[in-house]
Amino acid sequence: MSLNTPIYAILHAYQPANQNLKILDRIVNLCYLPIAKLLEQNADFRITLNFNASLSELLEFEYPQVIEKYIELARHKQIEFLDSGAYHPILPLLSPKEVELQIKLNNEINSRIFGPIWNPIGFWPPELAVSTETAALVEQIGYKYMIIPEISISTSNPPNPLYDTLLVHSSAPNLALINRNREVSNNISFKGYSTIRDFTSRVQFFQKQQPKGNLIIASDLETFGEHHLEYYKFLIEILSICEPHMCSELLNLPVKNIKNFRSSSWSTSEEDLYRNIPFPLWAYPGNSIHQLLNFHSDLLSESLRYLLEKKDETDYDVKIALKAAAKAQYSCQQWWASIKDHFSKNLIIKGIQEQRKALELILNALGNEGNYSLIIGVSDRTLHRLEGYLSRIR
Repeated sequence: MSLNTPIYAILHAYQPANQNLKILDRIVNLCYLPIAKLLEQNADFRITLNFNASLSELLEFEYPQVIEKYIELARHKQIEFLDSGAYHPILPLLSPKEVELQIKLNNEINSRIFGPIWNPIGFWPPELAVSTETAALVEQIGYKYMIIPEISISTSNPPNPLYDTLLVHSSAPNLALINRNREVSNNISFKGYSTIRDFTSRVQFFQKQQPKGNLIIASDLETFGEHHLEYYKFLIEILSICEPHMCSELLNLPVKNIKNFRSSSWSTSEEDLYRNIPFPLWAYPGNSIHQLLNFHSDLLSESLRYLLEKKDETDYDVKIALKAAAKAQYSCQQWWASIKDHFSKNLIIKGIQEQRKALELILNALGNEGNYSLIIGVSDRTLHRLEGYLSRIR
């Protein structure tokens, strides 16, 4: 069985910097190593891969063999890397300076860990959370393309199910916007296809509409082994019947200017956008816990902005504070407060505690510039209110 369809499989590998090492060990052995092995055994397979720096740092010390395997695969032209925000923040919720810091850190850390093979021209926004401002910054830094959620360009006329033109928007006219096929990607991620025949049938339906189109799928790398045990076998089947390529090959397509580019993420629905809630899993207006977490996140951002106004970015204490602040702005604490099925009090508190540590490092870097007891007081009060909310939830 062969579809003769060019497929661009984009995989996103991420774990938070404070991940439990037992959980990391399980993911490495159920997912990262098996995926590397299947690529080693199939020299014609190609994927586009994002490794967030938070994961790279963990693997560097705990599982260097994983890093070495993916370096070797990149040397053999089976992997094309994507850059990202180092510690997996929701970029549109950060200040431009923090976005730049996250991208700079991701590139610096991964360049050190992966060596010269790390030279990405594409960009993966964490959770595919995008805005026109994010696109403009990504273009300004120098990336050639960015992966986006289908819904960001979807209006009453949905985008083509198979990608056949290079999309650009006036906010970033030199940045190609490559939208994943939401339907197929989600069905793969959530095991919506019972068999490979179901997948094949759907792609063949698309082919009848666009015989020369390209299938863009994007999922968490952890889908294939961690989220679904031994599910990498299904990925093998998909890559075996299609024609695997890497995203940079799409840059030769004809260019099409689009008028609509909406702030959104790969978890955003049309109803969310109708209600003007572009990032519902991280900033939902009716979620009191989100409001407290994002208030504290803004407190950290403003403190960081003040630090950079007063101190040189190359100062040792400032560099320590900058990295701690970047680590603390990871998206997980809000995510764990978003949906009942994965609600976790412990991980919510863990997240705000990381922000509190970063706040203290910022104040330490400021030294004797002033009395910052008010900032600590506001942080304490926010944490106290959050604990109060959580105590009333069973």
